[in-house]
Amino acid sequence: MRFLVTGGAGFIGSAVVRHLIHDLGADVLVVDKLTYAGNLNSLRDVSGSPHYGFMKAISVMRRR
Repeated sequence: MRFLVTGGAGFIGSAVVRHLIHDLGADVLVVDKLTYAGNLNSLRDVSGSPHYGFMKAISVMRRR
């Protein structure tokens, strides 16, 4: 199974990512903007896994 988890570095998202990798053996790509709630330290126990990937998101909103 493969999953794309947006906001995966946040509190709830990181718990979902850890569950998918540790308990289900799934491949997971995390996309997170790493703003106030995103923290890569919450994913450190899966960061070395071959089932884990991370992509830093960018804003798609127009600034005025």
